[in-house]
Amino acid sequence: MINYELVSVLRVETDNWKQQKQRAINNNSKVITLLPDPFFTRYKKEEYENMMNIVDYVTKRTYDEKNSLFFDKVPMIDGAEIFMNADGIISIIKNGVRIGEMRTFPQSRRLVQDVTYFNDDGTKDMVEEYTFDGSIFSNIYYYEDRVQEIDFTNNDGQVCLRSYFYEGEMNLITVVDPTTNAVLESYDNMIQFQKAQLQKIVGPEDQINISYLGMELDVLEKTKSKNTLYLEESAFDGSKVKGNLKLIMDDQIQYVQQAVVKHEDYDQMVDQGLNVSKVRYVD
Repeated sequence: MINYELVSVLRVETDNWKQQKQRAINNNSKVITLLPDPFFTRYKKEEYENMMNIVDYVTKRTYDEKNSLFFDKVPMIDGAEIFMNADGIISIIKNGVRIGEMRTFPQSRRLVQDVTYFNDDGTKDMVEEYTFDGSIFSNIYYYEDRVQEIDFTNNDGQVCLRSYFYEGEMNLITVVDPTTNAVLESYDNMIQFQKAQLQKIVGPEDQINISYLGMELDVLEKTKSKNTLYLEESAFDGSKVKGNLKLIMDDQIQYVQQAVVKHEDYDQMVDQGLNVSKVRYVD
């Protein structure tokens, strides 16, 4: 049996993460993050070591904390030069024309975060995202300044995962063979993709804890694990229990077996005569 803490993305400055992190420490849990995050290796080093990311799981990406990439070592278009601006943005100039810009990770001694290239009319052409250890994380392609495709790569720079967009909305995700480029899996949206990957990772004897009623709740649907919601926010909108929490309480969402709420919220539920058989409280 493995304990997991599930979160969409680490928001390290929040009280919620502090609570979740402490729970992970107490239970010797593995933290799973759902959304792609080039900062991930930094968070593993500085926040909590026993973590995995769903996108990295698919791309089989590993991180080397000893590696890094300074802005002046980024591969450039032939003949291009870089210039540091007062606002910290680094301009990429070729033949006197600004063809791109570079950003560095905050508080990182000028380690490169991403490089954006522009079309002749100034609109975005593509963005190269880098991880904190200096390897390419993704390539983002634009048309008329709107994202069209995001390609996530492995450590060798080979594409393993693609997200496609139409009219600003993601409408297809494919897992591809990095060598042949053959499509291995396809999904209509991010939630479908995350559900499928989580189902591969987590077994029926495992325990998953979540803290939010959004994405983290949705992706649990196909799991067979024992799932608990630790609600850090208020259980109520006004005088009514929040919608998804009420569905858990009424057992319309059966894949969450228990909800943990604040003592005062529990008392209010009891006062309203609600079914609290799946609810417990913490002081």
